[in-house]
Amino acid sequence: MAGKRVTGRDGQDEGGAKAGLPAMDISLAFPQATPASIFPPSASDYYQSDDLLTSEERSIRMKVRGIMEKEIAPIMSAYWEKAEFPFNAIPKLASLGVAGGTIKGYGCPGLSITASAVTMSEIARVDASCSTFILVHSSLAMVTIALCGSEAQKQKYLPSLAQLTTVGCWALTEPNYGSDASSLRTIATKAPGGWHIDGQKRWIGNSTFADVLVVLARNADTQQLNGFIVRKGAPGLKATKIENKIGLRMVQNGDIVLNKVFVPDEDRLPGINSFQDISKVLAISRIMVAWQPVGISMGVFDMCHRYVAPYVLTLLSSQVSERKEAVRSPSGGVSAEPREARPDAR
Repeated sequence: MAGKRVTGRDGQDEGGAKAGLPAMDISLAFPQATPASIFPPSASDYYQSDDLLTSEERSIRMKVRGIMEKEIAPIMSAYWEKAEFPFNAIPKLASLGVAGGTIKGYGCPGLSITASAVTMSEIARVDASCSTFILVHSSLAMVTIALCGSEAQKQKYLPSLAQLTTVGCWALTEPNYGSDASSLRTIATKAPGGWHIDGQKRWIGNSTFADVLVVLARNADTQQLNGFIVRKGAPGLKATKIENKIGLRMVQNGDIVLNKVFVPDEDRLPGINSFQDISKVLAISRIMVAWQPVGISMGVFDMCHRYVAPYVLTLLSSQVSERKEAVRSPSGGVSAEPREARPDAR
């Protein structure tokens, strides 16, 4: 694929012909699509934000960037085409050492919120689907257990999740409801020794292969939101892949059906008794969500820079480009503010 050019019917690059540019060399502009090529240095630190990071945060960023470029990027294109998840990439993602993000202890890295956000952007810079996989696993499933789980649950589940030898997902959204927890219809009914969960969830990332499913359901008695850890293969649990997606094609979003799924008492998350308890998790995860488009924009900026730089055009000084990059400044500020929300599992 290296050296392939994107051209129109007349042999000219359809995107660049009007500006007098030659056909785009894909191997130069988009290394993700050409495993034989090497990523040129990034030019997307438009605001020199690296200068605001600590030496440890810069080191983590460069480690993640190196692994993503050398180990992950070469295999992504084929899986995007097939809309399949690259399970062979999980050990490579585990080697990043970032699963668990800000959680301390239990094999988790205990990163600062800024370091965790920067790693999210670096993963998204190369592949948005990989960043979504990590976000769901780490910033939702793992953070929920760290903030709302018992000590026994933390010891039981977090170490393997941190090593990515097990994978987590987080099931809140339902067919007719998103984060509107006041309308959730999945019900948890008390039973001897545990709970029966009945209901449906939709658009749940990682759900078709997750080992640990954090499920949010309404307590049939109190009508309050409760949280439960459901294990892969539980009787009555069925997860079906949602097909024909255009975006985030490698993310295995699924429909989940729970039919009298039994969850023992020891797998009910004691720290979730209302939506306010879940809001603590969302406060952290939504910061990471904000850094995904930052990373995507970094990747796009780098691609555009590689394309136009050799021709010394004035396109890079366009207000349109600067306006797109402006999103990075407020995202950095938001990441630095809510440090009191950082989960300390110890």
